[in-house]
Amino acid sequence: MIDNLERILMACDRHTLAGQRDYAILQLLIENSLKRQQIAAISIKDFDCQGRSLQVQRRYKRQGEQNQSEIISLSLDTANALQDWLNLIHLETENEEDAQAPLFISLDRASYGHRLTGTAIYGIVKRAAANAGLSDAIAPEQLRFSQAKYALNQDFETPNKTIVATNETQLRLSNVLNLEYENQNRTHSDTDETQISRVPYGLTAFNPDLLTSLLADKRSLNTRRAYEKDLRYFFLAAYGQKPTEPVIAQFLQLNRFEAIAIVLRYKSDLIAQGLKESTINRRLSALKSLVNFATKLGKCNWNLDDIQTETVQTYRDTTGIKPDGIRTMLLRIDRTTIKGIRDFAILRLLWDNALRRNEVVSANIGDFNYEARSLQILGKGRGSQKSLISLSMGTANAIQDWLSQLKTKNSDRPLFQSLDPVNHGHRLTGTAIYQIVDQLARDSGITKKMSPHRIRHSAITAALDATNGNVRKVQKLSRHKKLDTLMLYDDNRTNMQGEVSSLLGDLI
Repeated sequence: MIDNLERILMACDRHTLAGQRDYAILQLLIENSLKRQQIAAISIKDFDCQGRSLQVQRRYKRQGEQNQSEIISLSLDTANALQDWLNLIHLETENEEDAQAPLFISLDRASYGHRLTGTAIYGIVKRAAANAGLSDAIAPEQLRFSQAKYALNQDFETPNKTIVATNETQLRLSNVLNLEYENQNRTHSDTDETQISRVPYGLTAFNPDLLTSLLADKRSLNTRRAYEKDLRYFFLAAYGQKPTEPVIAQFLQLNRFEAIAIVLRYKSDLIAQGLKESTINRRLSALKSLVNFATKLGKCNWNLDDIQTETVQTYRDTTGIKPDGIRTMLLRIDRTTIKGIRDFAILRLLWDNALRRNEVVSANIGDFNYEARSLQILGKGRGSQKSLISLSMGTANAIQDWLSQLKTKNSDRPLFQSLDPVNHGHRLTGTAIYQIVDQLARDSGITKKMSPHRIRHSAITAALDATNGNVRKVQKLSRHKKLDTLMLYDDNRTNMQGEVSSLLGDLI
């Protein structure tokens, strides 16, 4: 069983977000014999990295009693695995509300950021066992009950003696093995609460993991996920393996001509698969970024600049629907319900301010100012710098009506929250907003496929109509960096090509 446990742990691809999370969960199951429901219930505040401890619900309770909590000790490996996971998703716990957030969250698009369920943990174990090549199905309970055997049979070497680790002696051993490291850490410790790393990385050997470093260099979580996914496609196609460090090194050690030949063949395969030009360009862009990043670190002496991307015609259809269609959708909302009040405020924001759905999702309660009729948003491509936008009176009132329904007014809480029983109070996802718009449009009898971005298109086109094509004014609404992009909207709106074609038709 010990070999199987090690194989299951090694099957986690720790170069990915999901792999880091799954590894930490498996460590808790194996080393601490936790039930999957216990793991699902853990919040960020329950984890103490410095004390290497975790507060969990007791495994069993008497009938009629509330479930009590207990403090358990963690091995150094498990504590580091939990901290690595938290560092990777950049969760902050500066206030009590943030500390209540779940330690383990879902990473799938439909329920991203929501608390991971016991069923999901069951699936993680099953998937890890399959990736490890185990033919027999493995359940979380089997990992829990194997802990005693695992601990009693795994030997830990120290300079003076071998210690057979039980749950208590394993912790003492970890303290002995890491005493010198902790003393050094105290010497160099920073009293600032925003300390980035316990280890002074300027004093350690520099041997970066290229993929992890590349992803960490991207501020947006969506960008990191897209890069990770696109690079996995390439290495699976070119080498039949996921992009681990040895495989990446093998690719980077090729000479320039061999590398370009492989990438050109990969591009040809993508075209043969019938993928869209934008998809092909995105996958090539991720690969070029990896090579350029490796060049900066001295791991490669060539680039892929000679690989040409596909020509893409952007903003082909920006017409959306007319204002009457949006009005129909707004009237369709049942504002006597709390869900209706929330959805009305969301739709008003999407239309009146032509917001992207991620700009709506990322807004917090503290970003809204009713008296000033303003909202701070995280605009596309602007990192963590928020932009202040003005709101119409109708939108400001709609948001204020929604906030009056909430029990908590903490400024750091999400502006728009889920209302379903499972994820109640969690930040509403972009997928959820997409589904709200899509359902409203279908209920309103709108035949055109609608999405939050289609509403943005509709709002910008309507603004150009209302201002007689004043692109300078409308640019303040759309927040496009390039005026040329907005000109495409205006060209599609006026249909100049169709006008000229009609003139030519009248000449014959």
